[in-house]
Amino acid sequence: MISFRYHLVSIVAVFLALALGVVVGTTVVKPGLVDQIRHQTDVQIAKNRALQDQVNQLQTDMKTWQVFGDEVQTMLVTGQLSGKQVVMVTVDGVDPAEVDGVRHALEQGGATVVSLIRVTSRMALADDSSRRDLATIMGESPTTPVNLLSTKTAQSLGARLTNAPRLGDADLLQQLVTGRFLALNGGSAPLTTIGAGGQSVVFLAGGAQVPPFDLKGFLLPVVSAIVGANRAVVAAETTSSSYPFVPLFRDDGTLDSHMVTVDDADTVPGRVALVLGLRDLTLSPGRGGDYGVKGGASGLLPMP
Repeated sequence: MISFRYHLVSIVAVFLALALGVVVGTTVVKPGLVDQIRHQTDVQIAKNRALQDQVNQLQTDMKTWQVFGDEVQTMLVTGQLSGKQVVMVTVDGVDPAEVDGVRHALEQGGATVVSLIRVTSRMALADDSSRRDLATIMGESPTTPVNLLSTKTAQSLGARLTNAPRLGDADLLQQLVTGRFLALNGGSAPLTTIGAGGQSVVFLAGGAQVPPFDLKGFLLPVVSAIVGANRAVVAAETTSSSYPFVPLFRDDGTLDSHMVTVDDADTVPGRVALVLGLRDLTLSPGRGGDYGVKGGASGLLPMP
C-alpha cells in the first residue's frame, strides 16, 4: 500500500515542477509578454479616461438641461391656473418624488392643492377585516361581494369628491381615512372643504410597483363619477410605469376627450402638458386632450 508520505512528496514535487515551469517560462517569454501586457494596459487606461471624460461631460450636460427644463417649465406654467383649487389623488407605490413634481407644477401654475389623497393597499379588500370595515362604512352587509362593495365605494367616493358634506352629515372621506382605506399626504384645507364648487381633480399613478387593487375596477368608476359631474379631471402616469393607467381612460369612449390624460408626468413636457391641459379644460369644460409619448397621445403639449 502506498503511504501518505509518498502522496505528500508527490504533491510537493508537482507544485515545485509547476513553479519551476512558470519561472522558466517567464524568463524565456518575459520581454515580449511584458511589452504586450503593458501596451494592452495603456490602451485600456486611455479608453477608461476617455469614457470618464464622456461621463463627466454628460453629467454636466444633464445638469444644464435640468436647469433649462426647470426654467422653461416655470415660464410656461406660471399663472396658468391662478385661483384654481385642485385635489390630487394617487395610489400606493407611486414614487413620492413624482407626486411632488406634479404638485410643484400645479402650484407653479398658481393652483392651490387643497388635499393630496392616497388610496392605500387596504382598498384591495384582501382580508376579512378590511372587507368588514368597508362594509360598515358603506352601510352594506359583511357578505356583500367584494367587487360590488368596491364599485359602490368607488362611485360614492367620486360623488364625494364633487360635493362637500353638509353640516352635521357623516363624511365618507373622513370615514375612509379613519378606516385606513385612504391616507392624507398633505394639502392646505380640511377634508370638509373637498368637493366645493370649481375644484379640479388630478389622478396620478404609475411606477414599478403594481397597486394591489384593480385600478380599472376602482379608479375608473371614481373618475367617471367626477367627469359626469362636469368637473375638470386629469389622469396622469409616469413614462416608465410597469402597468397601464392612462389607457383605461383613453380606451373609454365615454371619458376620452372629456378629460385630460398625460402619460409622461415625470418629465418637464408632461408636467407642462398637465398644467396647460387642465387650464384649457377649465376654460372649455368637456373638451379634453391626450398628451405625452405613448399610444393615443395627440402630441406633447396642447396646441393654441
